[in-house]
Amino acid sequence: MSKYLHLLSKNQFKVIFFITVIVILYKALTPSGEDPFLNFYHADKVVHVFAFFVLSFLLNRSSSNISKRIRNMLSLLAFGILIEILQSFTGYRDVSLGDVLADLLGILLFQATYSTLKFWQLSRRKKRL
Repeated sequence: MSKYLHLLSKNQFKVIFFITVIVILYKALTPSGEDPFLNFYHADKVVHVFAFFVLSFLLNRSSSNISKRIRNMLSLLAFGILIEILQSFTGYRDVSLGDVLADLLGILLFQATYSTLKFWQLSRRKKRL
């Protein structure tokens, strides 16, 4: 799969990242409708985890420098907090610490997955030598 990720440039990943940010912000600040696929307990938290996992992936692909990973994680967490603050002004959305924690979980799950895959890749390369 990783060989296909290089078909897009860092700039293309940046564009996809910013489009995704706009879509997530729009969905977070508009009234939520009933979705038959997300009709289970804590579905909202699952959506938060998934959204921030995807945002972490896109941001990582657009700036894959290892020194920027912490900055990226903190920026995404700040974005999640900003969403909750903005939702408090809508009148039809509630602020939730659980949503911020779900955002953080999505970010951390991506980082753990990424680190594990990188470690696995390096160990496979060492075995070939």
